[in-house]
Amino acid sequence: MMNKPRGRVNLSTQAYKQIKDALCRGEIVAGDILSESRLATELGMSRTPVREALHALAGEGWVDIRRGIGAYVKPLSSKDMEDLYEVRCLLEVQAAKTAVYYISEQEIDDLEAQFRLVMENCAQGKQPDPEYFSTLDWALHQLIVERCQNNYIKSIMRNNNSNLMRYQFLSIEALNDARESALQHLDILATLRSRDRDKLAQVLHNHLVWAAELLKRF
Repeated sequence: MMNKPRGRVNLSTQAYKQIKDALCRGEIVAGDILSESRLATELGMSRTPVREALHALAGEGWVDIRRGIGAYVKPLSSKDMEDLYEVRCLLEVQAAKTAVYYISEQEIDDLEAQFRLVMENCAQGKQPDPEYFSTLDWALHQLIVERCQNNYIKSIMRNNNSNLMRYQFLSIEALNDARESALQHLDILATLRSRDRDKLAQVLHNHLVWAAELLKRF
């Protein structure tokens, strides 16, 4: 599941990052009991830094630590998801209005080629690996945010990236058929290429609302 740490790094920080990444990727899911000894073995370290990492994650609301039971992954709240996507929609759409002028043709070409390949595979009955498709999906949305000219938007979105990635992976699992999502992303990319900021805002808004509705049903 997770790679062993290398080099002289702070072990509790390394454990925190590895466990959190696994949570974001859906390798550890809601309700899972997190064994300190098992995690320590997988990460190649003692239980102390793992325990510190779990306490840090508990402070952020990712896990709950109960006496006699240990740490378990807290279930995702539908209210939290709705609130987060509401904020995401507002900020990402606003980000797109300036990012549209700062994303290169080459970057659009590269992402478009990957989404077109997904479409071709879907047409042949081949569904993409969920982790791959989630990473590809995330790359486009992150590019829009990072190229916007509002540093406050970037800061707020970065602070919520972990939870957004967690819901992102779930939305891919809920989708089952990646074709519709790939089609919408190609539409976003085509609108980016046209540099039509108003149309981009609308297309992106529609896509994010669609993704939120998908998660609600899931």
